[in-house]
Amino acid sequence: MRRIDLIAPAKINLYLRVLGLRDDGYHEIDTLMVPISLADRVGVEITGRGEISVRCPGRPELDGPDNLAWRAAEMFRRQAGGDSGIRVVIEKNIPLAAGLGGGSSDAAAVLRALDRLLEHPIDSEELFSLAGRLGADVPFFLHSGPCRATGRGTVCQPVSGLAPAWLVLAVAPFGLSTAEVYNKRKQLTKSGAGATNSPLAGCAGGEWNGLVVGNDLQPASEALQPAIGRVCKALLKAGAEASLLTGSGPTVFGLCRTEDEARAVAARVEKQPGWRYLLAYTVASAR
Repeated sequence: MRRIDLIAPAKINLYLRVLGLRDDGYHEIDTLMVPISLADRVGVEITGRGEISVRCPGRPELDGPDNLAWRAAEMFRRQAGGDSGIRVVIEKNIPLAAGLGGGSSDAAAVLRALDRLLEHPIDSEELFSLAGRLGADVPFFLHSGPCRATGRGTVCQPVSGLAPAWLVLAVAPFGLSTAEVYNKRKQLTKSGAGATNSPLAGCAGGEWNGLVVGNDLQPASEALQPAIGRVCKALLKAGAEASLLTGSGPTVFGLCRTEDEARAVAARVEKQPGWRYLLAYTVASAR
């Protein structure tokens, strides 16, 4: 086998708690991440000895070594001790810098593909270590389903039995820097204006089948971009059972029980200028 094509799913965070600053400078978190049907397609090919190439048709700005998928290929090859040429082609469907984990998912897909193509040259522990060095979300995408992630997000425990959900994804026309969101949260905490260490300070909808959903980063993200709060409220008003920010944003999602309910919410919701509204659903296994 010289080539493999894999699905690289996006994710949402059903809850995200920020527990404090770690000694290494990262934040300790507790979050529940779930893969969703919105996905990139990643093709990986072994080409004999040679260079690594990464190409995203229609998105030339994502080609080359600045892409996290390129770093994943380079780190895996170095760890495995080989000199194989590696060609990666990514069909991008996940919006960029949206809090949906697209770049991390692509990188994890490259790791999974190379592990299979090269017949498991490194052990599982090394593979997850590589993933953690690439980024906090990458280890999650080595799993095939929902996980509770702790530490800085790299310690993942698979979770079963979650109720399925349909989603109305509201994708913002702007980005948000994760570092900027955490800095704003720190400012809010010091001023007493919003962010606290209380469980799920950014809750915007309550429960989902008995699970409390919320995001401790949401008050900071809303302070930076007030439209996030307006979109959350609009989704709830349109009938979503819960609505909140995913990750550090700026994408917002509304939770619905069925496809028909999600389509009704998407049709009724008051659209914010420039925002895109997409339907997706959670998946128990992303492979």
